Amino acid sequence: MKNLNLTLLVIFFALAASVHSCKNDDDDEVSQYVGNYVIIEAHLSQSLVVPVSTGNFTLPSGTNITQIIQQALLSAVSCTSVTKSYIELRENFSMYMSCEGQNELNAGTWEEVSATSIKLNMNSTAIPSSPTGIVLTVTDIVKDASGLTGITSVPLPKAMIANIIAPLQLHASALEAYIVTFSIEFTEK
Repeated sequence: MKNLNLTLLVIFFALAASVHSCKNDDDDEVSQYVGNYVIIEAHLSQSLVVPVSTGNFTLPSGTNITQIIQQALLSAVSCTSVTKSYIELRENFSMYMSCEGQNELNAGTWEEVSATSIKLNMNSTAIPSSPTGIVLTVTDIVKDASGLTGITSVPLPKAMIANIIAPLQLHASALEAYIVTFSIEFTEK
């Protein structure tokens, strides 16, 4: 009888431990990237060569393109300053844009590809110039207490390229869009 009681006690503890461990498995870990971010810097990571009337013009690696990227990625947000325009990465992997958390705009979804890579699936509401939206993959991410930095590529229409190289004029053979690779820095709000 004592052996039966001891056996039942052992089974009871084993069941209790397994139920407890299953409960812990269901606890989802929150991604380190959840938060509100502002784009504060963007620089070309690779030279960009575009045709102009006199030949080719090269924008060298390191060229500051912060304003162009802020305009391209945050144009759907009505805000007094781009430094107040937030990109909100939420726990449920939805992505919103807002002006300091006000007038939220559903901008699509996001996913954590790896510990150093995220994918921003920006819809056409977020990027009105693109009828299908764009996918922006940020790689080589370094995250610290103030925000994150990484590398990404985005197609920029020739009108934006023309603004970057003004007063030079693009040649008629210029492509409709150019893939621009750049480093990007976000500060967390």
